[in-house]
Amino acid sequence: MRISLAACLALVLVAAPLAAQPQKPVSLIITGGIVVTVDANRRVLNPGAIAIEGTDIVGVDTPGNIARQFSAKQTITVAGQIVMPGLINTHTHAPMVMMRGLADDLTLME
Repeated sequence: MRISLAACLALVLVAAPLAAQPQKPVSLIITGGIVVTVDANRRVLNPGAIAIEGTDIVGVDTPGNIARQFSAKQTITVAGQIVMPGLINTHTHAPMVMMRGLADDLTLME
């Protein structure tokens, strides 16, 4: 198979800028786990990775794509583990169980 010099040069000129893109530094990458997203499609990435800078999630994708885009000060490999958003407000139900039935005979405002 022969490839012309012009085709080789065009390939190099197109690929060079893609390869030269620097990785964005982040504080933490969590990689290799089963990532449950909360995006519009409710994707589950297995394996997946998350890039975190400070308190912000800046990237969610496959481990290869995250590794190409980001470099981390710390990387945690969580193969076989589930990585998912926090469960919001689950703590508020514990006191309700403890106090259940104590004031059923009273009106709401007493």
